[in-house]
Amino acid sequence: MRHSWLITVVLALPLGVLAQDAGTPAPKASAAKPARPKPNPALVEQFQTATGTWACSGSMESPQSPGTQVPTRGEMRISPEVDGFAYSGAYKMEKNAAMPAGSKTRIFWSWDEAKKQLIEFGFDSNGDTFHGTSDGLKGESTVWNEEGTMMGQPARTRTTITRKSPKEVLVLFEAEDKGAWHKMGEDRCKKK
Repeated sequence: MRHSWLITVVLALPLGVLAQDAGTPAPKASAAKPARPKPNPALVEQFQTATGTWACSGSMESPQSPGTQVPTRGEMRISPEVDGFAYSGAYKMEKNAAMPAGSKTRIFWSWDEAKKQLIEFGFDSNGDTFHGTSDGLKGESTVWNEEGTMMGQPARTRTTITRKSPKEVLVLFEAEDKGAWHKMGEDRCKKK
């Protein structure tokens, strides 16, 4: 009979009291789940209207004949990656007089929280690589300052992307030559 009274008291006690008596802290009420991280607004602003396929046409300086511009045509596909924390771009330039085999480029963009800047990394089918940073959209333009290689040589480049409308951008590509910026090419890209 004494045992049944003890069993009744034990069953009536909340588990938290028993746990405290045993020297174990009582379970806490479940705290709210931490908010899921979101991509930085500067990255979203830069790429929210850029995803999709773009048809590009313009010109580039011929490596075989400096000072001569060669017509170009290409296509860029931009896609969000890793839940919107990065974007990837695949650019394919058609064959032309300066690039008889054409060219392919892959670029990845994201946000560097430590530097508080947009970052990029890219490489192409000519064996060139580059990495760069940008402070993001200023007015209607974004300027990327890049370092890497061009035709196997170290190079500093600058790419300026100017939004003409949500479905049209102008891309200006420049290379540094003896401390001055030299236009290497320009593309007008329209979203398909």
